[in-house]
Amino acid sequence: MKDMKFPVIRESHQNQKTLSMDEYLQFVQFNLKYTHDKKTYAKWKKMLAVNVPFFIG
Repeated sequence: MKDMKFPVIRESHQNQKTLSMDEYLQFVQFNLKYTHDKKTYAKWKKMLAVNVPFFIG
C-alpha cells in the first residue's frame, strides 16, 4: 500500500474555526439537502448513459 500524505497544519488560524467531524457532517448534510437538485442529476445521469448498441469484433 502506498503511503498516504495528509496535510499537516502548522499554523493556528485564530480567525478561523476548525470544524469537528460532527459539525462537518452537519455541513455536508445541509449542503446536500439544499443544493442538490435530484431532477437535474437524474437528467444528467440519463444523458451520460450509452444507448447505442456496440460490439467488439
